[in-house]
Parts: sequence; structure tokens; C-alpha cells
Amino acid sequence: MVHGFGGGIGLWILNLDSLSQRRPLHAFDLLGFGRSSRPPFPRDAQGAEEEFVNSIEAWRREMGIPSMILLGHSLGGFLAASYSLQYPERVKHLILVDPWGFPMRPSDPAQIRAPPTWIKAVATVLGRSNPLAVLRAAGPWGPGLVQRFRPDFKQKFADFFDDDTISEYIYHCNAQTPSGEAGFKAMSEAFGWARRPMLERIHLVRRDLPITLIYGANSWIDTSTGEKVKILRPGSYVCDMAIPGASHHVYADQPHAFNAAVAEICDSVD
Repeated sequence: MVHGFGGGIGLWILNLDSLSQRRPLHAFDLLGFGRSSRPPFPRDAQGAEEEFVNSIEAWRREMGIPSMILLGHSLGGFLAASYSLQYPERVKHLILVDPWGFPMRPSDPAQIRAPPTWIKAVATVLGRSNPLAVLRAAGPWGPGLVQRFRPDFKQKFADFFDDDTISEYIYHCNAQTPSGEAGFKAMSEAFGWARRPMLERIHLVRRDLPITLIYGANSWIDTSTGEKVKILRPGSYVCDMAIPGASHHVYADQPHAFNAAVAEICDSVD
């Protein structure tokens, strides 16, 4: 399981027990995020993407995993797809959960789907700074800032925590040197569009590698991507589904439905 931008393995807490009941389950902090090391990233989009992908492959080799069902959320979905392009023999099924970075940026501004208010607010404040610089600048007020911008996170994990644990966790995941964050910045442009959109390359993933896309029905991510992937991969298995009542963080918005969907996919592969 590969988490998204600014996250870490702790955000899978609603999924780990359920999804590990019938098979080994692995999750890790992406290079430059969470508790992973924080090396400098290349400043170009391709170089930064390759740095992430190479680190995933280095992790796989170290863990001795011959092949895997690879699931990625948001930025993690983009990187999981990129990994599958480079190492298709290591992936038995690719699961993309509300993946970031797939569509090409429309030339017509009217066709651009508006991002959430909190993303626009952060982008306005920071300009060309790293995306989460405001958290580091806030110092001890950082966790409160997370709570102010994303009060929904506390609600998502209320079954586990009735305090500010999740806000504290997200803050400390991002209060360190902006390494993976800088890598993401190199890979993206205005309001988070990918400089190297995955829809331009997804047809190059090996034809016999099955792909499932899972979206939140209320997500701000363009959910039509699944249909576009089907068109780009004729003759290959591509399934897309939307989970009702879920937004971008599908795994936390509707964990029971998400866990059931992922378990069904895994059962079909085993």
C-alpha cells in the first residue's frame, strides 16, 4: 500500500487489520515522507518520479517480495502506475485509489475542475514555496493549522482517536525537511496538475497487467479517468468503481466498503 502526498502509513489504520486477515500486507512511508529518509530530489519532473520509483523497487528487493498486488492512493497511485510501467513483472494487479496526476491539463480554463478550497488557499499563501511550508513556518501552532484546514481528518478517524492524534501525526509527518514534498513540487504545476500526466503513458503498461481504479463518488479528482484508461487499454482488464459517500480519502471516508472492495480484488488474484 502506497500512501499519498503528505501522508504516511499511519493513515491506513482503518484498513490494516481487515486487509491483512487472509494475506501478508505491506505498507511503507514513501521516500521523503513520514519516517523515511529525506534525501534531496532531482528538480526535474522525470528525475523526481524516477527517484520515487527506484526507492519503491529498492524496498521490494530488500523485503524479498517476488511480486505483489500494488495499491496506491493519490500521489501513491501515480507512483504505483509509474512503477508498473518500469517493473511490470513485479505487479500482479494494480489498484489505483483516487489517483493523482492522470489527466492532461485542459487548455480551456472552463474545463478545469476546481480543487478544494483548502488547496487553493494554501497555493495562494505559499506561491512558489514547497506545498506544506506553511506547516513548518507555524512551528508549535502547526497541528492547530492542520485541524483548521482539515477538520475532516479528525472526524474520519474518530473511531480510533477522540483527541488531536491525527492532526499531530500529519503535522509531524510534514514538519521535517521537505524532501518528498520537493519531489512532488518538481512533478507538478499549477494547483497540482502533473507535468508528465499518466494518461499519456498508461497504454504502455503491459497488456496482461490488470488495473482497477477505485474512486470516491464525491471526490474532487476527475473520476472519468477510469473510462479513459479503458479506452486507452483495449483488450486489457480495466475496472473502475466509485464508492458512495466517499471523497478523495476513500479508505478513511468509507473504510468498510473500501476494505471489502480491495479484499475482493485480492481474492480474485490469489
